[in-house]
Amino acid sequence: MALTDDERAVLTARLASAEAALHSLMIGKATVSLSYDGESATFSQTDEAKLRRYIADLKSQLGLGCNPYRRGIHA
Repeated sequence: MALTDDERAVLTARLASAEAALHSLMIGKATVSLSYDGESATFSQTDEAKLRRYIADLKSQLGLGCNPYRRGIHA
């Protein structure tokens, strides 16, 4: 099912926020928070893998197909 322009815009904004949050964690910030649609999530450095999975899921929904967890698997 193709995304509408509005759905794509929402997912793109969420992806940008999640990637910025991951960057903050990677440079030493202890915790980061993401908010969308009245929901929020807080990630700590120990949640890095969870945040990376969220980013991969957003990319998948956007059809970007970039999955760093599949390295080394070739068709």
